[in-house]
Amino acid sequence: MRAKTFAAKSAEGVAQELSLLEEEGFLPNLAIVFCSVNFDIEKVAAIFDSAGIDVAGASTAGEIVNDGVFDGIVTGLLMEISPDFYSVYAEEYEGDNPFSACKKVGALATARFEHPSIMAMSGGVTIDAEQIVYGLKAGLNGDAPIFGGLAADDLQLTQTFSFTRHGATSNGIAILAFDNDKVELKGLATSGWEGVGMENTITHADGNIVYTINNEPAVNAFVKYFGYFDNNSDNEVSDISAQYPLQIIREDGSAVLRSPLMSLKENGALVLAGGVRNGDKFRFSIAPGFEVIDQTIGEFGDWKQYAEDADALVLFSCKGRHAALGPMIEDEVKGIYDFWKKPMIGFFTYGEIGPTKNGVCEFHNETCSLVVIKERK
Repeated sequence: MRAKTFAAKSAEGVAQELSLLEEEGFLPNLAIVFCSVNFDIEKVAAIFDSAGIDVAGASTAGEIVNDGVFDGIVTGLLMEISPDFYSVYAEEYEGDNPFSACKKVGALATARFEHPSIMAMSGGVTIDAEQIVYGLKAGLNGDAPIFGGLAADDLQLTQTFSFTRHGATSNGIAILAFDNDKVELKGLATSGWEGVGMENTITHADGNIVYTINNEPAVNAFVKYFGYFDNNSDNEVSDISAQYPLQIIREDGSAVLRSPLMSLKENGALVLAGGVRNGDKFRFSIAPGFEVIDQTIGEFGDWKQYAEDADALVLFSCKGRHAALGPMIEDEVKGIYDFWKKPMIGFFTYGEIGPTKNGVCEFHNETCSLVVIKERK
C-alpha cells in the first residue's frame, strides 16, 4: 500500500491536489476524507466520484494532518490499494437509533470478508451512538476490530454528516471495511479524565437521554455540583461538556465517558452523546492538568510494541478534549505522529470508537482513539 495525505482550503483545492499527485504518478483508488461543514460536502464527494476514488468520510470540528492541527479545511488520506482488500458501505438510520443500520452493514462486511475490520464515520447529532458499536458487533458476529468517530459541525450542534463518493447523509453511517487478513487495523483509545466527588446513580434514562440522576432532574444534579444552567441553556450544556462528562462505571471496574450535548428545557433532561442504562453508577469527571498530554503520549509509546510499523494512521480525538486542552492539543498530536512518522489524518469528533487497554471496543467521549493501518506482506 502507498499512502499520502493532503490538505485543501476549498473544494477546488481538493481537485488540484488530486491532479498534482496524478502528475507525480500517484493514482489512489481509496480515500478517507474529513471535511469542515463550511464546505459543500456533496461537491467534495462528487470530486472523488469523478476521479473514480472510493471515499468514506465525515464532517468535523477541526482537522488533523500529520503533526498539525487545523480548522476549516478538507483533509484526506489517499491510498493505492487492491480493491479486493476493502469495501465502502453507507446506510441511513431510522430515527435516532442506529442499531439496525449498523447491524446491516456489519453483516455485509462479514459476507464480504472472513475476517473484516471496520472504520466507521457517523452523522447525526442526537443519536445514541453507543448503538453504533452494538449494531456493528451484532452484524459482525465476532470480535472484529472496530474504530471510528462521530461526525461534528464546529460545535453548532445542528447537522453533522458522513459521506461516500456517492453523497452525504446527516443521519446515517459510512463504513470502510477492510479484509483484516490483508490489511491489519490495530489501535488504542485513551482519555485521562479523572472521576471526582461521590458516586451517583442514573435513575431514569432512555438510551442517550438521562431524565433523572439520584431521582431528581438530571440538570439539577449538575447545578448542585457546578452551579451551571441558571437559564437551562442548551449552549451552557455544550460549553461544559468538555469539562464535566459522566464517567460511567462498568461492572468489570472499567469506565467510559459520556458527554452532555444539550438539555431538554421542558423536563430538565440531558442528551448525552452515547447511551446509558437505568441503574448505571457514575462519577462526574474533570479534565486533568496538562500532564495528561505526556501521559497520553506515553501510553501510545508503550502500546507501539503491538504495532511497530504502519502504512498510515487515523486519529479520532474528541472536540471536548480539544476545548479542555486548548493549543496544547497540538503537542499531543505531534507526540503521537512522531512515534511512526507515517501519513496521518484525523479530526475532532463528537465521540470516538475504539478499544481501551482491556481490549474491549466501546463508544467514548473525551478520548483520543488511534488507528494504525498496515498492509500485510
